[in-house]
Amino acid sequence: MTNEQKERIIVMRQEGCGYIKIAKALGVSENTVKSYCRRQKATAVTEEIDFCAQCGKPIDKSKRSGRRFCSDVCRIKWWNRHPKAETPYAAHCACCGKEIQMRRKNERKYCSHRCYITARYKDGGGNG
Repeated sequence: MTNEQKERIIVMRQEGCGYIKIAKALGVSENTVKSYCRRQKATAVTEEIDFCAQCGKPIDKSKRSGRRFCSDVCRIKWWNRHPKAETPYAAHCACCGKEIQMRRKNERKYCSHRCYITARYKDGGGNG
C-alpha cells in the first residue's frame, strides 16, 4: 500500500466512509483497509458524551449505549425523586379495578399484594 493510499484511507474514514467503500475507491482489499484503520486507530466513530440525568457529570456513551446515569447511586436517587416519571402504560387491577401505572406493558396485573391474595384465594381454594 502506498503512502498516498494510506493518507486517503484516513481522510475517507474521518469523513465517515465504511471499509467497503474505501476499499472499492482505492482498489485494495477490504481487510487491508480494516487492518490499517485498526492499527492507526482511524475510526469514524467519535466519542458520544452525554450527561448524567441526576448530577450532570459527563458520561461516555461509546462504552455502553443507553446509559442515563453515571453510577448506581445517581440512578437510585433519580428514581426515588421521580417515581412515576416514565410510566407510559396504564391498566386496571384485576381485583378492585384501580388504575395501575407501569413502565412496561403487562408488567402488573394487581395494584397490590392484598388484591393478588384476594383474587387468588377468593373461592377459599388453595394449594392444599
